[in-house]
Amino acid sequence: MTARYFLPLATYPDSSSGLIVSNAVSFAQSCGANLDVCAIRIEIPHIPNAWSSLLLDTPRMIEQAEILSRDRAATLMAAATNLAANANVALSTREIKANLPLLHETAATEARFFDLTVLECNREVPETRSIAEAVIFGSGRPAVIFPNKTFAGPIDHLVIAWDGSRAAARAVNDAGSFIRKARRVSVLSLSGEKPVSEASGARLAKYLVSSGANAGATVARFTSSSIGASLQRAALELDADMLVMGGYGHSRLREFVLGGATESVLDEPLLPVLMSH
Repeated sequence: MTARYFLPLATYPDSSSGLIVSNAVSFAQSCGANLDVCAIRIEIPHIPNAWSSLLLDTPRMIEQAEILSRDRAATLMAAATNLAANANVALSTREIKANLPLLHETAATEARFFDLTVLECNREVPETRSIAEAVIFGSGRPAVIFPNKTFAGPIDHLVIAWDGSRAAARAVNDAGSFIRKARRVSVLSLSGEKPVSEASGARLAKYLVSSGANAGATVARFTSSSIGASLQRAALELDADMLVMGGYGHSRLREFVLGGATESVLDEPLLPVLMSH
């Protein structure tokens, strides 16, 4: 069965980048997956005349915002269509409308119908970070977060961030298709951050070997002020193509309280990171 990947695109107040569209197409091509691209257009409730007359031409401002969102959606859809045609990737494109406060929740709801969601976290586009948090913690599906650089592909060396936790175990399961295809799998544990038994990483590597993977365990020192940065840098030193890790956090009054590793990866991804909660 062919995997189906999902790419949600923001159009307002900031727009998703053309780079994430290109990376999503290249990623789907390297994985032999189909890609569903969905531009989320905003729909702003119109303020009653009694109120809008007190403001600065509010109806016109709403109209301009919705037009901008529509035009950005059309541009992103056209780019995805052209790139997918050149890469011979099976693509479906669509637009959906959502009220601005429900933008992130809409992305998470749509993601539940796919095997995996492709995300970007770009500091210059705050909406991408908000969508990423909503999808990771609200969709029940894994996501791959891309850094703000061109995806090289394919995923030959996969590094698994392992601390023996429930979230890490879930991430390993969700990364099954990548583990099976990778030429090499490294189970990475950090020492010096919290008590982690080296035997636990070795045990996971042994299990993966018994399942047919070329896997081994490795330990790196926690050397940064951020565990997420330490994990990513250790993975890059191992020449990883992708890092697999659990997403730590929970929702409280619609605000995400994130674990340290999750926070730093979302703040600045350095390589493609498969995150699962």
